[in-house]
Amino acid sequence: MKRKLMLSLAVAVLGVAFSAMALAQDSIVKIQSQHNFEQTVSAVQSATNRNGLMVMGHLNQGQMLSMTGLQLKAELFLVGNPNVGKKLFTADHAVGLFVPVRIFVYEDTDGHTYVSYAKPSAALGQLNNGQVSMIAKMLDEKIQAIAQGATR
Repeated sequence: MKRKLMLSLAVAVLGVAFSAMALAQDSIVKIQSQHNFEQTVSAVQSATNRNGLMVMGHLNQGQMLSMTGLQLKAELFLVGNPNVGKKLFTADHAVGLFVPVRIFVYEDTDGHTYVSYAKPSAALGQLNNGQVSMIAKMLDEKIQAIAQGATR
C-alpha cells in the first residue's frame, strides 16, 4: 500500500514537472530568419515601428561577450509603447519585471539567424490580473507580427 502511494505521488510530481516544461516551451518563440543577421536586426527595428511599438533599449550582447573572447552575433531589443506601458503599470506595477518586451536576434552555430522572444501573455500572466492579461494578448499579436515581418 505504501509503495503504491509513493509510486502514485512520483507519477503526479513528474506529470506536474513535464506540464510546467511544456508550458515554458510554448511561451518561448524562435523563428528562423530568411535573411542574414544584419538584415534581420534592421528588419526588427523597422517592423517594430510599423506595429505601433518602439525600440526603447538595445543591447549588443555579442559585443559585450567579445570581451570574454566569445565571438557571437547577438542583439537584444527592448520594445514597447509608453501608452500601453501606462495602462499596464496602472493595473499592476509589477509589470516592470516583464515590460518592455524583449526580442532577441542571434546567429546560431548553424549559421542561421533567429528571432526569439517570450510571449508577453506567458510572462505577464503570472501576475494573475485580468486587465494585464488582456493587454498582454494584444502584445503577443504585435510581437509575433514583428518577428514574422523581420524574418520573411
